[in-house]
Amino acid sequence: MGQSSSRDVLTDPPWRTEDLGLPLPDSPYAVSVSLPNWHQVIGYEEGDQDILDSLRTGYPRFFVPRIIKELEGKVLLSLGAPSGTGCLIFPDSAAAIRCQEFMIQRTDGWEIKTEEVLNCNASVVLYPNETADIAAKYWRYFGEGVSVRQAESLLAGKDETKDLGINACKEIREKIASDSGQNPEDVFLFPSGMAAVAATHRALTSLSPSHRSVQFDFPYVDVLRLQQEIGSGVFFLPSADESSVASLQDVVEGGESFCGVYCEVPSNPLLRSADLPKISSILSPLAIPLVVDDTVATNVNVDVFKYADLVTTSLTKYYSGVGDVIAGAVTVNRDSVHRDRLNPLLLEQEGDGIWHEDAIVLKNNAVDYRERVMRVNDTTPQLVEWLMNHNEVERVWYPKYETRDNYDAVRKKGGGFSGLFSILLKNPESNSPAFYDSLELCKGPSLGVQFTIVCPYTLLAHYDELDWCEGLGVSRWLLRVSVGQEPFEYIRGRFEKALENMTKH
Repeated sequence: MGQSSSRDVLTDPPWRTEDLGLPLPDSPYAVSVSLPNWHQVIGYEEGDQDILDSLRTGYPRFFVPRIIKELEGKVLLSLGAPSGTGCLIFPDSAAAIRCQEFMIQRTDGWEIKTEEVLNCNASVVLYPNETADIAAKYWRYFGEGVSVRQAESLLAGKDETKDLGINACKEIREKIASDSGQNPEDVFLFPSGMAAVAATHRALTSLSPSHRSVQFDFPYVDVLRLQQEIGSGVFFLPSADESSVASLQDVVEGGESFCGVYCEVPSNPLLRSADLPKISSILSPLAIPLVVDDTVATNVNVDVFKYADLVTTSLTKYYSGVGDVIAGAVTVNRDSVHRDRLNPLLLEQEGDGIWHEDAIVLKNNAVDYRERVMRVNDTTPQLVEWLMNHNEVERVWYPKYETRDNYDAVRKKGGGFSGLFSILLKNPESNSPAFYDSLELCKGPSLGVQFTIVCPYTLLAHYDELDWCEGLGVSRWLLRVSVGQEPFEYIRGRFEKALENMTKH
C-alpha cells in the first residue's frame, strides 16, 4: 500500500457501512479494523463469512493477517507437509515448544511437531487441522507469534535492521525505566502485551507451582483466560470494592498462599482501580507477588511501583499511539523481594524480545508519548462530564469518578485520568445500535491510538458469555471509547450528531 494513497483516519474516519474491514490506521501493519455497524460486529462474532471475507486485517491475536498466512503456506510447502496439516510460526524455538506443549496437553494423541524453518530464523508448530481450535487459542492468549513485519522479512529472506533493532530495544527499555523510576535491566520486552502477561504468569507459577493465582476485579478478557489455561487455577474476585479485599484477606488468613495477584489500574472496561495500598498490606508479609497492569492509566499518570512487584504494559496502546505495531513489557520493581528470582525467569523467556523492525517503529512512535497522554488527559474529562449531564446517557465509567481514592493513591503529581471511558445509553436495546451506526468516528477494537475509536466492548470481548458479564455489572450494550488526539469540540460534535440521530431513529 503506497503512502500517497493511504487514508488519514484521524481526519477522515471510515465510519460508514461500506468501510467494513478497512485497517485502522490505513497501514499494512494496523492493529485494528473498521467494524462500523452494530450488525457487522454481531456477524463478525457469529462467523458470518461475508463479513470475515471483508476484513483486510484484524486485531493481531484474534486474526492471522494474510501475509502471515502466506508465510505459513510457504513453510508447509517447503516441508512437504501432508494435506490437512496446519501450522503456526514463532520467532524462536522456545515459543514454538511452549505452543507444542500446550497443544499436546489439550489434544488426545494427535501428533504435534516443531521444526526450525526459514534458515533457522523462525520455528514452526505443525498440527493436524482437527486441533486447529487449540492452536488458535494459543495464538490468541499467548501473543507470541511472528508479527507482520517479521513475516515480510522472512518471506523476503532478508534482515538488515538487526543492529538498529537491538539499539531501539535498548532505548525503549531505558525510556520505560526512566518514566517509571526503575532500572533498564529490570525491563523485559515481548512481542505483545499478552506475551508479557504470559511470561509473568509462567515465571510466577514456576516459583510456586502448586499455588493458584488471584484475579482482582473484572479484567481484560484474556488475562483471566490465561490464568484459567495455565497454572494451578485462579481465584476470581470480580469487583474492586472492599468486599473483594475482605475476601482476599479471609482466604489468605485461612492459610492459602498464591503464586501472584493480578489487577489493572484502572480495569478495562469498567475503569475501576484496585485498592493497592490495602492489597499490598495483605500480600507483603506473606511475600505474595502483586502484578499490576498500567496500560490504560499509563506511567505518565500513575506510579504503581509504590505497591506492585511487577508491572505489565501493552506497548501497542498509548506507548505506540499509532496502532501500527504490537509489543509488550514487564517491569520488575527494583525494590521487590522477588526481583532476583524473577529476573532470570523473565530474561530466559524474553528471547529477542520485539522483532527488530517493530522495535524501530515503536521507538519512533513513542517520541511524543507523554504529549499525547497529556492531551487526552485534558480532552477526555471534558467529554465525560458533558456526557454525564446528557439526558440520553444512563451511565459513564471513567477513573476520575470510579474508586477515585484508589486511583489517587498511585496518581503522579500532575497526572491525569487518561483517555479511556465506557458509556451506557438509556434504552440501550434500540439506542446503542442506532448511536453506534451513525457515529462518524473510527469504530473497532484496540485503544490508546491517535484517533478516537469506539467499540461495543462486551460484544467483541465476551460474545459467548454476555449473561455472565451482565451478572457482574458489564452490560452487553456497553460502548467503550478511546479518545484520540482530535480537539474536544470535534469529538463532542460527532457524539452530539449521533445522539440526535439516535432519537430520530
